This record gives sequence, C-alpha cells and structure tokens, in this order.
Amino acid sequence: MKVSRDFGIVVRRAALTAKNVDLSAVMVEFNFRTYFDESNNLISIGPFFGGDAADACSRSLEELGLAHIDDFFIFEAFVPDWCSVEVF
Repeated sequence: MKVSRDFGIVVRRAALTAKNVDLSAVMVEFNFRTYFDESNNLISIGPFFGGDAADACSRSLEELGLAHIDDFFIFEAFVPDWCSVEVF
C-alpha cells in the first residue's frame, strides 16, 4: 500500500474495528474525499502539507481513541519524486 511522502498517516484497520472508530469525520475535517491508498490491513491518509496539519490529524485520531504508534503513525521522509514508499 502506498504512503504519501508528505506527512502520510497509516492506520491499522484492526484498531478501527476493535475500537469502533469511523474515520469519516476525520476525512471531512481534513478535506479528503478518499484514502490515499488502502489494503486489507491498513489505510493510508494524506498527503498533509506540513507537520502541523499531520499533528492536528494525529490529535483527532487520538481523540477518537486511537493510540499513536500502536494504532497509527505519521510517515515523514525526504525522498525524491521518482521514489515511492509502501508499507505492508
């Protein structure tokens, strides 16, 4: 599954199910119509333009009951345009 190089957030689907969390409010709050990408186990959200926006989304996810690192993480990397990043 692809992850945005610009402050992408990866969320575990199992955490959403276990904690009965719906991401639709977060998607609306940050003006996303669709996920950046998704797999059977993970959801990728982004890109976030700047660390402040990613941090604000992180706080929103925590307010919904998700735990940073255990349930989601922010991916931040300086990579060239010809490089893509994926998680499994």
